[in-house]
Amino acid sequence: MLRRFTKARLAVAIGAAALLLPLSAVSASAAPDPGDAPAGKLAIEMGKPQEVTTLKKDSFGTKALDCSEGQFVLSRMESCSAWLIPVIYTLNEVPVGTANLHSVVKSKVDPRDRNNTKYDITLKLTDPTHWGGLATTGSVGFECNYCDINESTDRYLVPDVAASYEMTVKSPGKANVTDSIRPYATLDAPRHDSGSALIGDTLRPRCDNTPRITPVSKGGCVYPEIPALWEIDLKNPRVDSVGWHVLWAQKNLKQPWGVPGTRYTLSRTFNEGIQNANRSAACGADVPRPPNRPDLTCDEYPFAQTYEGASRNPDYSCHFLDGRDNSREGSLRKANLNGQRTLEADSFYVRVINVPSTAEQRKQFAAMGPVGCGSD
Repeated sequence: MLRRFTKARLAVAIGAAALLLPLSAVSASAAPDPGDAPAGKLAIEMGKPQEVTTLKKDSFGTKALDCSEGQFVLSRMESCSAWLIPVIYTLNEVPVGTANLHSVVKSKVDPRDRNNTKYDITLKLTDPTHWGGLATTGSVGFECNYCDINESTDRYLVPDVAASYEMTVKSPGKANVTDSIRPYATLDAPRHDSGSALIGDTLRPRCDNTPRITPVSKGGCVYPEIPALWEIDLKNPRVDSVGWHVLWAQKNLKQPWGVPGTRYTLSRTFNEGIQNANRSAACGADVPRPPNRPDLTCDEYPFAQTYEGASRNPDYSCHFLDGRDNSREGSLRKANLNGQRTLEADSFYVRVINVPSTAEQRKQFAAMGPVGCGSD
């Protein structure tokens, strides 16, 4: 697209940009008078971005996700992509100047509202060697299969000054869809043909309105390639006995089921037939019960609500522990996984936190062991 600028508007644009630059950046060679530029076709081209390293996070934390240039960081509900993209100004398809475009694209999906994915984008143009770099404008938009979003308005990219864009992307309808969202920018300058290119990694949020996962009315979105995370706090007396069992199992079974960062994720299932089969295999009538302890119930790990449970996996543990703890942990886990939109067959990790470090405090852990099940 070729945009028409008057000579007066062009001079104002370049002059306004120059006022915000250090004197060293406004030289005759860097910003010649465009009126004296050779005649011909001017254009902006955006080159290949520098190589990007992908980092995946298994927890969210309290701080917003951040990234350094050349990184793509992704968690269950957030992303941060920082690219460096070369910009080339051409005359009759011959390069006459360059600049660098620094882009940062941050997103935060809402697991309780599929129409409320927030994107914060910053563009910063640096090191221009051509007068067009002092009057370049930029807009941002998204290519996607299902989302609903308009392209932003143009903003002047004053060299070395970050321009911010805040946008909200909607996922229309109620179908379970996994989108492919690609952020792009369009750069323009007076008398130049504009240039467009992607400015961040492709994002693949999954949005759904699954009845078992609240709220059904608004649905929600997550990045499903990142497993959900369930944390059991040993300082919480309501669930600590379950936490000790999980910790023992993760350290003593043949495989570290559910340990964050490993390939041994757990897979959630709502199938009651599978759940009952898992409970029967791990905690059936043939498993010895502690005598005179009706307050204890059988707890199995991997959990019965997973495809890695005892009916499908001989590498499991069971332990008799406080029945109230057992019940509360199950309820809390269900609510937590629902909050992360962990659907049927979705992967998740289990992390035990606040593990005591002293020998005396760890006596309970040392004495922990399975009772009549698994390979032990």
